[in-house]
Amino acid sequence: MVRGVLVLVSAAALAGCGSSSKPAYCSDVTNFKHAAEQLKNDVTSPSALVTQVTKVATSAETALSAVKTSFAPQTSAVKSSLAALERSAKQLSSSSTRAAAVAAIPAEAKAVATAAENLANAAASGKCS
Repeated sequence: MVRGVLVLVSAAALAGCGSSSKPAYCSDVTNFKHAAEQLKNDVTSPSALVTQVTKVATSAETALSAVKTSFAPQTSAVKSSLAALERSAKQLSSSSTRAAAVAAIPAEAKAVATAAENLANAAASGKCS
């Protein structure tokens, strides 16, 4: 009888622990969202933009790795929008491509921020709320 009670108490404790915790990817997605939002704020020069794009790309890789195959449409949007922004950021170093990059970057940065927001919203409606 005592053994049966201990098993039930242990099972209840384990179930309680698992149900109230959020998946690890929640903080990774939030960090990516915040990094993407900084594209709007901290870009004061081409080198600052390249630095921020690198931070966004790193946090995106972490978030996408964490969510794995969850939220497939959102992760696809993150990948494509970030790839476009990274291409343009690399073009800033060449005088022959700089003007086109400067023209494209605002819309690409907005697309990355939107993709990050959509991923965060999908995660929040799932297990991160």
